Amino acid sequence: MKVYGRAGHSRRGLSVFIVAVLVLAAASCGGPSFPQETTEAFSGELDRVMLTYDIPGAVAGVWVPSRGTWFVARGEADVKTGVPVKTGDEFRIASITKTFTATMVLILADEGKLSLDDKLSEYVPGIANSENITIRQLLNHTSGISDQDPTGVWAEYFSQTDRMLKHWTPMEVVQAYTGGVVHNEPGKQWEYSNAGYVALGMVIEEASGRSVPDFCQEKIAGPLGLENTYFPTGAEIAGEHAHGYDGDKEVTRMDMSWDFTAGAMISTAHDLKVWAKAFATGELLSPEMREQQNTFIDIPGREGNAKEGLGPEWNRGWLGHSGANIGYQSEMWYYPEEDATVVVLMNKLSSDSSDLGASTRAFVQFVNTLFPGTFPLPPD
Repeated sequence: MKVYGRAGHSRRGLSVFIVAVLVLAAASCGGPSFPQETTEAFSGELDRVMLTYDIPGAVAGVWVPSRGTWFVARGEADVKTGVPVKTGDEFRIASITKTFTATMVLILADEGKLSLDDKLSEYVPGIANSENITIRQLLNHTSGISDQDPTGVWAEYFSQTDRMLKHWTPMEVVQAYTGGVVHNEPGKQWEYSNAGYVALGMVIEEASGRSVPDFCQEKIAGPLGLENTYFPTGAEIAGEHAHGYDGDKEVTRMDMSWDFTAGAMISTAHDLKVWAKAFATGELLSPEMREQQNTFIDIPGREGNAKEGLGPEWNRGWLGHSGANIGYQSEMWYYPEEDATVVVLMNKLSSDSSDLGASTRAFVQFVNTLFPGTFPLPPD
């Protein structure tokens, strides 16, 4: 995700962040409760992160079947009216969308409608160097398609967050990111690519004969009962939701066609709790595709600690993804060894990046409380 421009940044008192705390008792779910000292640690960590980064509202959940459940909403869904965040509120989930996109591609491979080693040009011939790029390389960010924005299209667009209502075609998005030129040769290096995942959306539609929203509903959201997980069709969020903020400016209304299958989706913490495990374990895939999904390569500079699969990121044993778009940031992770899940959703990400990393810090703090020393604490 790219963020541009400047935005105001103010602090509120801690009282803002203790509004409407909703805790779902583990006993009501038939499971154990965390010890009080653990829940107090989680609460203190979330409060500190929200205060430090001036986050209006958040939903956070930690689920470890053998140890306990903690699921809370904090702060405000709407700063103007003071409406509190609820655990069931919808959020824009940004790049967690990529986990759905990758799974749709692997489902199509299972159905024989594409091969992971097919060339992109077989489905989308209009992208530079597409005759040399494979579907597999798009999935694991080694396609050579770069988000360089050589002509400054995105810098201009994101500087006007109050007017982000343009509807983009997927090809327009890719061309804006790349300038229509080849930046790197396929398979040579890892480089995170939103444009590559937008290209995968076009592949999904060509191979399936369906729109991405319809295919996702039919193959993922419907079978798993994800009732509040979807691709938006316009600038609005359909259900009860947390408003998004860029600094002090509300940016809830956005036409997310500019992010398409790289980051346009909407969901809730409850749905993501279900999806985190289903995604990480390849529940909707054949054994062969599960093996392909979990074929990892090292991420440069983080060798041994972070790896990229065909959709999932591997982060010190946790499988999942982060998300960050103007107005929202998110974390969704599953730890197979303990059947543990952590989800964090926040309704602020500013164009100046001053609060980028807030949701990551909360996730890291929660995991370190559960499993001390797992992660080095990121710098403030």
